[in-house]
Amino acid sequence: MTSCTGPGRRGGLTAAGLLLAAATLALAGCKTTGKEMAEEESTWLSPFAPKTFEEAKAMLPAPPQDANLVPFSVSGTGTLSFAVDSKSVSVGKDNVVRYTVVTTSQSGARNVTFEGMRCDAFERKLYATLPKGATEWVPNTSGYGETWHRMETGVRNAYAATLAIEFFCEGRTVAGKPEDMVRELQSRAPSGR
Repeated sequence: MTSCTGPGRRGGLTAAGLLLAAATLALAGCKTTGKEMAEEESTWLSPFAPKTFEEAKAMLPAPPQDANLVPFSVSGTGTLSFAVDSKSVSVGKDNVVRYTVVTTSQSGARNVTFEGMRCDAFERKLYATLPKGATEWVPNTSGYGETWHRMETGVRNAYAATLAIEFFCEGRTVAGKPEDMVRELQSRAPSGR
């Protein structure tokens, strides 16, 4: 026979024990008031609750120097080549990997962008561009630059997805410290450049 009076309050009873006792009483058909639950229980966060993302302010790096560029291969690129500025790779307190990427065509035309990547959401953001001949970044103020966008895989020139999958992310987490990521890029850099 189950008693609905519940366990007495003992000094050694833990919060988990109190929850178990309340659940047992509820299953036995007893009414509980919730007063048995420790006060701090009500402030526990649910691990299943949606987490809000708070982005840290992105600090623009120095413009890239050719000596610091580390090339990397992207499948389906056609005639474009890609490189990351090794000095620009960083990981913020918000767990955003930030980096400068230089895209170069066969004719030598270059596109230089400073971007961010969220491993947890597989998204990227374009912070700024460096036009040809410019010495300072031009912040991306378009609506596109204000939001995060899902990275695409299996499309032509999917360099951001390549960086995420192969170098900057391990599943949904950041793949370590910036120097580790740069070292991995350098160890796998294609030859002949």
